[in-house]
Amino acid sequence: MTNQTTRAMSFYSMESEFNLAAVNVPAGTAKPQFQGYAEGLPHVPPKNGDYYFDRERLRDMFAFWTTGERALKIKGDPAAGKTSLVTQFHARMRAPLLIYSCSNGTETHHLFGQLVPQSDHTLKWIDGPVLSAARNGYSVLLDEWNTLDPSVATSLNAILEGYSITIPETGDVITPHSDFRVFATENPVTSMLSVVGRNVQDAASDDRWMVMEVDYLPPDQEQSIVAKYTLSAVENNNEAAGMLAKVLVNTATEVRSQFRNGHACIDKPMSTRVLIRWAKLLRSYRAVSQDGAERVVYAMTRAFSMSSQEMSDAVAQIVRTKFGSVA
Repeated sequence: MTNQTTRAMSFYSMESEFNLAAVNVPAGTAKPQFQGYAEGLPHVPPKNGDYYFDRERLRDMFAFWTTGERALKIKGDPAAGKTSLVTQFHARMRAPLLIYSCSNGTETHHLFGQLVPQSDHTLKWIDGPVLSAARNGYSVLLDEWNTLDPSVATSLNAILEGYSITIPETGDVITPHSDFRVFATENPVTSMLSVVGRNVQDAASDDRWMVMEVDYLPPDQEQSIVAKYTLSAVENNNEAAGMLAKVLVNTATEVRSQFRNGHACIDKPMSTRVLIRWAKLLRSYRAVSQDGAERVVYAMTRAFSMSSQEMSDAVAQIVRTKFGSVA
C-alpha cells in the first residue's frame, strides 16, 4: 500500500525563485507565478541562491513536471550541470528528492530494498531509494544511470509506468504515489569518460523516459555568474572583474572543447562549480606572484583537480594564452 495523502500547495514568484526577470509582461500585469509544495516537507534540497537557471532547461523541467510524465532522463557531458539542475529545481518547488549514485555494482535490491537482520535476530524490510520515493510521493534521482547493468535498469520498468509492484519477501503490494517521479542523469556513450563503465540500456527501458539534453551555459551567461566572485579579487572593480571572469570562462570553454575533441592530455572538462571556486581562490592568492597570469594559474591548480602533470601544464598554457588576449 502507499500513502496517497494530498499535500498542501503554495504559489511562488517565477522571478524571485528562478532568478529570471519576466519577459513580455505588460506594465501593471501581475508577475508570473508557479505552484509548488508548501514549506516543511522532508528531504527538500537546500537552495543555492546564486544558481543560474537557463530558460530552455527550465522550460523542459516544467514541461516534465506539469504533464504527468513520471521519468525524465537528462543527458550531457560531465560537469554540464545535470545533477545541480535537478536538485535546485526541487529546492524551488519545495519538493522532496532522494539521490542515489549508481555504479556497475548496483543491484536491484540497492534500489528497491531488502530484508535486514535486526538485533533481536528478526529480519526487517528496509526500502531502497526508489521504493521509498514511490511509497511517499518523493522524487528520486539516479545519478550516472547508464553505469547500471541493463538487467538492473529494466527492473524499474513496471514502476516507471506507474504499475503496482509486489515485494516478494513481504507480500506487500506497492502502488506508486501520484507525486512519485524518477530522474536519471547520464553521460553520452560518445563522451570521453563513457569508455569506462557505461552501458547501452535496453530499448524497452529507454522508451519509458522523457529525455532532455543539457550543454554548458553560453559563455556570456557563465561570465556574468563568475564575475560576481571575481569582484573581491580586484577590489570590487567591475570592469576588471568582468575581464578576469572572461579569462576563466574562456579557459573553461577551451578545456571543454579539447576534452570533446579527444585531446591526449585533457581527460575531463571544467564545470561552472570549478570556475566559481577558482574565482573565490584568486583573492586568497593575490600575494603569490606579481605576474597576474601566474597568480591565476596558481589558483587554477588549487581549484581544478587534474589527472596528470601533462594536463596541468596544458591547462596552464591555455590560461596564459587567454590572459594575454585580454590583458
